[in-house]
Amino acid sequence: MRPAVEGRPPVSQGGGSFRRHLPVWLREMPRYGPFRPAEPDAGFRLLDHDQLEVVLQGVPAIVREEIQEDIDFLEYEVMRLFRERDHRAKAQQNRYRRQQINFLLLSIISTLVGSLQLISLANQPERMPLFAFLETVISLLTAFLAAVSGREPPQEQWLLNRRRAEELRREYFRFLTRVPPYDEVGGYQRRMLLAQRAAEINRGLQPHEMATGATT
Repeated sequence: MRPAVEGRPPVSQGGGSFRRHLPVWLREMPRYGPFRPAEPDAGFRLLDHDQLEVVLQGVPAIVREEIQEDIDFLEYEVMRLFRERDHRAKAQQNRYRRQQINFLLLSIISTLVGSLQLISLANQPERMPLFAFLETVISLLTAFLAAVSGREPPQEQWLLNRRRAEELRREYFRFLTRVPPYDEVGGYQRRMLLAQRAAEINRGLQPHEMATGATT
């Protein structure tokens, strides 16, 4: 997500939706059906072009050109990876929340059916087999959902992809602002360092010391 510009709402890879006008708790409810958008937003940027133009006002042309070259390089080396990880994280987050709501609904229904069993036991015992059957169906559905989610736990996948996306975001701004480890190297070495670190982050490695030492 990037900051607002002149009162414009924050822009995120989630895209525009009627949910933006709903209360926050409703906006965060999971979506059912196919996750949208189905693919990462190729137009998503971490830096807003309008804000960047405002910040760079009065900056020498050669500096502006260097910054733009860095942004263009980051677009290929970091942003394509960030968009993918960010999109996966959002999809798994939606899947996890949907799973939790499904379990909650099954628990409520199971409690309701159990209460009806007690009532029917005292007043209409002939209905007990029906409620027992319903309880069995609910138990089977719960076991099925648990088995399906256990093959690829959505919470673990959500956190894994979110962590890598945020590490790539951090690397993006480290490179752009020339903070360590990008402050003591330049030219193609600086770009090679970024490419190496971004690839390692995307694979789940911690490149800090290893990547820095490789260029010194």
